[in-house]
Amino acid sequence: MRVLALSVLCGWLFLPGCGPRAVEHEIEERPLDQATALDAIQQAFGERDVQSERFVPVTLPDGSNYVLDVAGSNLPVAVEFLTSQDRERVGDQLPIPADPDETPRLVVVRRQGMRSPEADLYLRVFTDEHFRFQPNPPSDMPAAPYTIREVTARLRRDVKDFASWYRANHAAPGAASP
Repeated sequence: MRVLALSVLCGWLFLPGCGPRAVEHEIEERPLDQATALDAIQQAFGERDVQSERFVPVTLPDGSNYVLDVAGSNLPVAVEFLTSQDRERVGDQLPIPADPDETPRLVVVRRQGMRSPEADLYLRVFTDEHFRFQPNPPSDMPAAPYTIREVTARLRRDVKDFASWYRANHAAPGAASP
């Protein structure tokens, strides 16, 4: 019995040096750049029949002025895509999600210079940290890499879901939605 226990112990001591080594790579990740993100956001809105415009001045709930990235002109929805520089500048003015799977926190903002209820926009905030991709993944990478195409498609899907959510929850009774 002692011989068996000793051979098992010796086997465990030599085991880490045997067999294929774990693949360890320093994998570069980049956040989606703002220009690509804004193009994807406008494309997604267009796919949901939402006419949109960029860089729309609004008043935030705390009364401060801000310029949003993309806002709908025929549907009261807006999207802000925050980069790391934006996050430093914005601080606590916008509800930045901590986790990409977190239920989105929406805030109602108002177009500047307008006082009617039609000036209100439902704002959804995305951050570049939640849309990171791997530009040059190694060929022996154990997990599938996130490509820029996949990350951009996920952003478009999230924006389309947001426009669909608005229509489903805020459509006038009896109104047909596109």
